[in-house]
Amino acid sequence: MTGTSDTERRMYGGFWIRTAAFVLDFIIVTVLVFLIGGGVSSILFLLGIGETSFVHVLALLCPLILWLVVPWMYCVIWETSKVKATPGKLVLSLIVVDKEGKRLEFWHASGRYWIKAITFTFIHIIYIVVAFTPKKQGAHDLCTNTFVVHKKELQRYDQQSSFL
Repeated sequence: MTGTSDTERRMYGGFWIRTAAFVLDFIIVTVLVFLIGGGVSSILFLLGIGETSFVHVLALLCPLILWLVVPWMYCVIWETSKVKATPGKLVLSLIVVDKEGKRLEFWHASGRYWIKAITFTFIHIIYIVVAFTPKKQGAHDLCTNTFVVHKKELQRYDQQSSFL
């Protein structure tokens, strides 16, 4: 995946399609966080222990904990699975692969996620990098040597490469 042929240029997921995938995933993660948070609150209420000081502090920290853990696990579990993509990316036929076109390992995907989360939190504009890099990589992709590609284009590229 080092050349720049027309087939390869079409292979990489660009800024707008990746933004659409992000929006879809954000909606799903938001629903998950609210469902989990609501479930935890309901359990605490049903058990009648919501007013104890420890549980009260935990309840205050729960949204922060959920917003740190749920999106991370969501991205990592999906991107390290056989489908190699989050549901938002899958809907748009995108997958996340390493430099050899293989699926990411847990720590590789975790590093990619946390770099993405930190750069998004502090420097929103950094995502525009995807629009200007030859292989449509964001800062998190450049740091972790990963690629977001169109699944069918990658398969087509692999088939052509095997015949060379």
